[in-house]
Amino acid sequence: MCKHEVIGDFYRGCGHFHGRYFTGGVTDCGSTECKASAMHKHKTIRNCPCPEVIDEDRKIQNMFQVPFADCQRITR
Repeated sequence: MCKHEVIGDFYRGCGHFHGRYFTGGVTDCGSTECKASAMHKHKTIRNCPCPEVIDEDRKIQNMFQVPFADCQRITR
């Protein structure tokens, strides 16, 4: 499964990662069943039956010691 790089914030208070944006960087897995791979076997088919699964390669830009805002609302 290919990995798409995403930059975001990590909240240590609850373990939540909030992705800010995708950088466009992709690590190719080289699998023939992966839709995002350059080695995909159905490159020319319009309606490919292979599932599109995006795995994130998470890069932490900011780290906060408090819980994420949505997580704070749930616990109160």
